[in-house]
Amino acid sequence: MQSGRRESLAMMEKASTKMKRLQREADLIDHVFSWTLEDVFNEELYKDKVEKIPKSFQSVEHYLGSFMFPLLEETRAALCARMEVISEAPLGEATSFAESMSYDGSLLYDIKFDSWKNKLISGGKETYKPKPGDIFVLSDVVPESVFDLRHYGRSWTFAAVIKATIIIAPDNEQSEVDSPIFLKVKAAKAIKVNEEGMQNSLFAIFLINLTANKRIWVALHGIGNKKILEHILGDKAMAENCCNICSSEKSGIWAQRFLKSISSELNESQTGAVLRSISAVQCNHKVSVKLIGGPPGTGKTKTVAELLWNTLRRKCRTVACAPTNIAVKEVASRVLQLVKRFRQTEYGVNICSLGDVLLFGSEDRMFGNKDRLEMDYDLDEIFLDYRVDRLEECFGRLTAWKHRFTSMLDFLKNCVQQYHMYLENELTKVHEACEDIETSKGVLSFLELTRERFKAVAQPLRECVRALCIHLPKHIILPQNIQSIASLLYLLESFEILLFQDDVVAKELKELFLHLEEGGIATPSLVNLESER
Repeated sequence: MQSGRRESLAMMEKASTKMKRLQREADLIDHVFSWTLEDVFNEELYKDKVEKIPKSFQSVEHYLGSFMFPLLEETRAALCARMEVISEAPLGEATSFAESMSYDGSLLYDIKFDSWKNKLISGGKETYKPKPGDIFVLSDVVPESVFDLRHYGRSWTFAAVIKATIIIAPDNEQSEVDSPIFLKVKAAKAIKVNEEGMQNSLFAIFLINLTANKRIWVALHGIGNKKILEHILGDKAMAENCCNICSSEKSGIWAQRFLKSISSELNESQTGAVLRSISAVQCNHKVSVKLIGGPPGTGKTKTVAELLWNTLRRKCRTVACAPTNIAVKEVASRVLQLVKRFRQTEYGVNICSLGDVLLFGSEDRMFGNKDRLEMDYDLDEIFLDYRVDRLEECFGRLTAWKHRFTSMLDFLKNCVQQYHMYLENELTKVHEACEDIETSKGVLSFLELTRERFKAVAQPLRECVRALCIHLPKHIILPQNIQSIASLLYLLESFEILLFQDDVVAKELKELFLHLEEGGIATPSLVNLESER
């Protein structure tokens, strides 16, 4: 009974926290909705409220409150910048429109768009696709400039996307960008409609996405555990966090050991930050918080990447978060460079395990609307969705790594026999057509068929062993097995180069394969992945 009650209380608390978060997100949207065009273009709107961030704070509330108006000003400035070039913004014309039920009095509408114009954003590199958090101008005209919205008789309002649904028919060859999109939007004011319940024209012009701003807004309103902030802001708490045991002479020994593993590219300040953080990680006596700060361009990202790499080397599980996907990708990219540089030097081969590093998040928001093949190649190697797909292929029933090795061994041992079977099949076809096999077209020679079948078998094998080496955690594959994998990849590449040389003599090649069939071929000792998984 007690356990069930605790679970019910936990669920109620979780639901209450989620409701508060949603309310705080709505607070920011309501602030934006309260702005007039004059407010958006008024650079002094929050002049009396945005103050210099102090170096010390009286309380957690004082700290959080110091950033609220700067965030509002940053949001206003971003909105203003986009409205100045509103004629270049992605634009959609509504094809259907209906009011939606609201439980809190909000003005919600369901709107359908069949297509969008000016789809390229971010300097023409990213194709626009509506998503939750987008801020639109809903207008009865296509504005050439923001002044068009001010004309007498014009109807317009700000709107925020609550939900976006893309409908793609199973046999539709169109991409997601060209497919119909259904949006549920919250509007700042009611949209005027005619007697038929629809405007003569209704256009949506995309301005900015406020998802990151909403998350910061929620955090600034202190929803969640405030203890970490108390540790960071309180001088007394910071002093109590210093462990007397770990700050003794023994700590100096640890520091000297760690110092040898830290990159020489860091300066003295950055190195000190990494050492202090690692010492805190090693301490089992007290929970502590370390804050790495500094102006832009002082190497905070480089320092954090070095710190994450050193915690990884010490087998410490670490979660790194950032307020934007760009920041997450930047940190992940730098950590990945450090991992590759060290492990490739350690193994002496141009391949290494990256299975201990994992990048996850929304693929659309992290990589934009890029096709999977066009994604950042290095980051693709550690991205969760991509890793799952590669390992699924390696352990699938028809694409498993054992099948890849067996296919290559079968090719090497039975190449000549397979060619004879191929000729017999072709001879049967020729006889049925009453033709001469020597004059028939389309029959491959031994060399041609060998080259074709080698490529068909070698490429999947290469991809499979490389995927296993890259995507499985380091402790699953021993260093000597990574050396064997590197040797295998080198031999496959070398054999392919020799096989496709112009001076290859088919007769000698056939004799070589016949010798292998007669004398047998040594079966390599494969990694027992199943027992080590």
